[in-house]
Amino acid sequence: MKNYLLIFLVLSLALGACKKQTSSSTIPNGDYSGVLEVYSNTYKMPTTYPVAISFENKKYKVTTEPGKQRGGGSGTYSIKGEIGNFQDENIWTADFDWNLILSGIYEVQLKDESLILIKQLNTNSETALSYKYILKRK
Repeated sequence: MKNYLLIFLVLSLALGACKKQTSSSTIPNGDYSGVLEVYSNTYKMPTTYPVAISFENKKYKVTTEPGKQRGGGSGTYSIKGEIGNFQDENIWTADFDWNLILSGIYEVQLKDESLILIKQLNTNSETALSYKYILKRK
């Protein structure tokens, strides 16, 4: 009987110690505002842009400050685990950094009313770039 009790206790502790990850397959509907920070290994200080993003039923629309920055985007998205795939549906000119468009694969961090989206390029080189949306739900 003691052996069964000991096995039960060990299993309970082992299973209780496992941290269950909760992941959502969608971003909660609503309007988010914050900044897009662009980091570069070349320039040590990030460039920041004010940004607002509206999410509704797996669709998104980015609004940027008129005259301040190019980019933005709108389209659909899907999330699997902590990875988001954003599919922009617009046609763009080629005279700016297209990474300012919310499109492609991003790491998604969602906690309470905060949302962080991170896209990293050329991570193992001197020209590494990082695009990080730091947003708060309104």
